[in-house]
Amino acid sequence: MTNSWTAAGGLVVLAVIFALLAVLYWVGAIQFLTSSGHGPHHTHGFLFGGLAVLSLVAANFARPKNLPDL
Repeated sequence: MTNSWTAAGGLVVLAVIFALLAVLYWVGAIQFLTSSGHGPHHTHGFLFGGLAVLSLVAANFARPKNLPDL
């Protein structure tokens, strides 16, 4: 797998989407997507927050690295 800015950028965009979903679940704004249908769902918020962090870690690994000239 080659490192590219496109893959890293895509993972950052995915992280932003996951972070937005985490906040929306945390405050209960999208409770219609859950089985119980009411109130905030902190577990879903933690899940999507974790996915956002993992996406940023993956983006760090996916970006091209500048190697110093020796």
